[in-house]
Amino acid sequence: MNLLRLRDFTPARVSLGRAGNSIPTKAHLDFQLAHARARDAVHLPLDLPALAGELRALGFAPIAVSSAAKDCETHLRRPDLGRALNTASREKITSIAGDYDAVFVVAGGLSALAVQRHA
Repeated sequence: MNLLRLRDFTPARVSLGRAGNSIPTKAHLDFQLAHARARDAVHLPLDLPALAGELRALGFAPIAVSSAAKDCETHLRRPDLGRALNTASREKITSIAGDYDAVFVVAGGLSALAVQRHA
């Protein structure tokens, strides 16, 4: 298969071309922009009040809880802590009584920007 045709089937950076010993300037700048956007997405904090307001407007009753990772840097270094609730949040969840058919969990993870846009 021709590598140029492969570009039709994937967003991966394939067959970028050559400019001497490197890739063309446009491909290099595109990569730098994508990398900067990814860094920003990881470090941007989640606007919880705005997200909760949007969810309330849709008829949901959001409950904010936190993971055992106290901040983004801890989450990046210890993803296992990001997958577990902290003690206060665990107590908050277990104290809620009700007859629920479903519970949706919206988590910031590594991209608060993605959650803000798509949750």
